[in-house]
Amino acid sequence: MTGPVVVVYTAGAATPIELAADAEDHELLFAAPVGDLPEGLAELLAVVGRLVDVTDEAAGAAALAAHRPAGIVAFSDRDLPLASRLAARLGLRYHSENTMCAATEKDIQRELFRAAGLRVPRVRVIDRPGQVVDALAAVGAPAVLKPVRGASSRHVYRLDGPQDALRHATGAFATGEAERYVVEEMLVGCPSVAGPDVGDYVSVEMLFFHGEVVYRMLISRLPLREPFRETGFFVPGLLPADVEHEAYRITEAACRALGVEDGWNNVELKLTADGPVVIEVNARLGGYVAAMLYRSYGVEAVRMAFDVAVGRRPAVPAGPAAAVAFCYQILPPVGDWRLESWGRVAELEDHPGILSVVLAAGLGDRMDWRLGSQGAIGVVEGLADRPEAVLASVRAIEKTIADQVVFSPW
Repeated sequence: MTGPVVVVYTAGAATPIELAADAEDHELLFAAPVGDLPEGLAELLAVVGRLVDVTDEAAGAAALAAHRPAGIVAFSDRDLPLASRLAARLGLRYHSENTMCAATEKDIQRELFRAAGLRVPRVRVIDRPGQVVDALAAVGAPAVLKPVRGASSRHVYRLDGPQDALRHATGAFATGEAERYVVEEMLVGCPSVAGPDVGDYVSVEMLFFHGEVVYRMLISRLPLREPFRETGFFVPGLLPADVEHEAYRITEAACRALGVEDGWNNVELKLTADGPVVIEVNARLGGYVAAMLYRSYGVEAVRMAFDVAVGRRPAVPAGPAAAVAFCYQILPPVGDWRLESWGRVAELEDHPGILSVVLAAGLGDRMDWRLGSQGAIGVVEGLADRPEAVLASVRAIEKTIADQVVFSPW
């Protein structure tokens, strides 16, 4: 039995229930600015483990230190900087300040990738809307506008020319989402690499322990919805062996370029005609990944994160996948809409292979497509015996949504 694990938590890829289920012999010591937590979360965290308010970081760190923690983890991009600062105060092994900056700031990532010899799209950084036209001219159209610090495709836009670039940049800065944005060359995917009905990008979950890769898994993605919103994913992935091997090689090189030594990394790669290209590195576990890895391989990703945090080499189950796990996110259409009816979408849960249907939006709710994946209004999770069967399930899900869900103008 080691000391407790500090879990810096306001949101993230693992729910409090998943954290508790995978804790095993780890005592959980939650650290969060309590006043900023969503309603009910503080009470839930206090039930799952102990909760320490770190609104005042110095006082919070002192309270945490009294429990003699053995490690520290975080599961969302938002919580990574706080985890890094608390780790420094507590003397715990974690990402260095330089690694943390690289993991959360896209312009720094690009510089480090280029220095490591990785392919990098042309990029410019802007801090006011009026700079976007010159930036677009420098990187070329089509381009992508995204926050320097951002996640889940929130406020990510496609730029095809000066007029829509200025319109999107003006709207993005007006939201207050970020003070700086990157304008970068849009990577063009090659549909033939992954195959029909599959997205032209993938992600790799890679776990490091003291600088060594101890686990890796490629996850296939479903096609994006306009402009760059994620619709879903499945594991094990569906890629030719040589492309998968190259994706692993590039993923490891990208993580090492940022100075990663410990913990989970979620790395997205575009499948171009010239090979996989890193889109971004997220120094945490990917969303929904913990449940999918467990359903497919019996891998307890959260427990492995705790083990690494306390300096224990994680045990990794061996053997082939027992099933193909998938997750489909229901997204609203682009535009200003309200939800009028779910129809019989909840009945998808009665279909073979569907494990759960969670509908997160209520009738009359206003939809916000600009929030990317965080604007999802529902999630369908399931299992199949092979990747091709996942694609058939997705087609059935999408037909049901198209037939049953009704939106009206706001």
